[in-house]
Amino acid sequence: MCLILALLVLAVSTFPATEEFSFDRYEIITGAAYRQTVLPGYLLGGPVAELIVVSIDKDDHRRLRVFTFDDGAWAPILDMTLRRGVLFVDVANIGGRDRLIMYERGRLNWFDPETATEHPLVAVTSIYNAPMKGEVPHVDVTRDVNADGLDDLLVPDFDGYSLFIQTSNGGFADPVKLGPGAEMGMTVESNPWYQARPFHELDYNRDGRSDLVFWNEDHFEVHYQDEHGLIDPVAKTYAPAVEFDSDGIYSITLGDTSEEEDTRQKVLHSLSDLNGDGVADIVTFTLEGKSLFGKRSAYEVHFGKPTPDGGTVFASEFDTVLRSDGIQFEMEQHDFDGDGQVDMMITSFELGIGSIIRTLLTGSVSLDLEFYRLEGGVYPDKPNVTRKIKAEFDFSTGNTFVPSVLIADLNNDGRADLLVQENLEELRIFFGVPGPDLFSRRPQKLAVAMPDDEQYTWLVDLNKDDRPDLLMHHRSTTESHRITMLITR
Repeated sequence: MCLILALLVLAVSTFPATEEFSFDRYEIITGAAYRQTVLPGYLLGGPVAELIVVSIDKDDHRRLRVFTFDDGAWAPILDMTLRRGVLFVDVANIGGRDRLIMYERGRLNWFDPETATEHPLVAVTSIYNAPMKGEVPHVDVTRDVNADGLDDLLVPDFDGYSLFIQTSNGGFADPVKLGPGAEMGMTVESNPWYQARPFHELDYNRDGRSDLVFWNEDHFEVHYQDEHGLIDPVAKTYAPAVEFDSDGIYSITLGDTSEEEDTRQKVLHSLSDLNGDGVADIVTFTLEGKSLFGKRSAYEVHFGKPTPDGGTVFASEFDTVLRSDGIQFEMEQHDFDGDGQVDMMITSFELGIGSIIRTLLTGSVSLDLEFYRLEGGVYPDKPNVTRKIKAEFDFSTGNTFVPSVLIADLNNDGRADLLVQENLEELRIFFGVPGPDLFSRRPQKLAVAMPDDEQYTWLVDLNKDDRPDLLMHHRSTTESHRITMLITR
């Protein structure tokens, strides 16, 4: 979304409707606050997740509240002051139970809501060294790195990541340091910035075990998993034939309207197995063109090939490419039809004088959701399916509204369903259907209050039925914050 805003500023076969799907709807009033962070977690081990709410008021006072579901309703079971030293929060499954973990400088603790006590977890440093003004964010430092069913801790620091592998008894192995150091720089206002380098999880050497892969300047650094589930701190390096400038979309710059020469920027988007052959594939994003209105973009796919020694090679030329009529600014990977191959959803918009004028006059811009199925090792030249959504802008305040777009198998039929926010009062569900159309053309319309920012609508299993539910956080500067849950029946 940052790309589309930057561009605008620089430029001044019908299927029958699916049977109605139903949800149980719940709402929690979480109180007035300057800002809140909301996290679900099965903290008490019951059949329904608890909701964790961290609030900060305008005077920077911080509170922790936990809500649980009991006798058909949600009620608070904890309300306490949170120390200023807590810099971020997360939820990890440790020893078979979800735990709320809190980071303070130099250590991670876990918090027990039943006794309102904290317990030391691991000693670790991170790039988060000072409280963020007005916020205790959720930072995702938990993941099952070695695919053994246990959450591990992967904490970013300035000199790489600290990895703690969880053991079968709920403890953690000694940490290992992985990956290149954080990227750092200066903004145009001479403010310093830094961020952890991206990483990729995949079986690079095809031994049946997941590995951790980093890009470092001009080569991949691969940390292999051994037979004991531990990750080797010493990386193997590989230089692919595929050329790109960096490993982050954030490094793309747009230039200005006065450019006279072609500029071309190519970055690594992802590294994963797309065609289901057990070998990693590379996706890159390219933005090129002379002027702002002449920009062209593409996602290029280089399928990996196995080597006899257990390695992976990539051809310098792409195998298949996804291009749009407009500028592509977001891509998500999903298996829409359950065939074991990864399909693509790309969001794009057309940039021209007409679209800029319409945006200035109406305060909105039309975006294309484009869906591409991988078939026979090729993505089609044109999307299999296209849907329109509308983003809205308030140029006087800088506020932006982008509808939530989510992919999930709600009805458990093996096909992905498309959930699109129509506006602040309506959600539309296009159920997955067999055949090239992918989704039903007539949606189920659901009247429900929706958040005004796409990042505050999540899919999460709230009742352990292995089906996605909707969790929505409604923020407000004048009234109490609210949480709405739609739990699938």
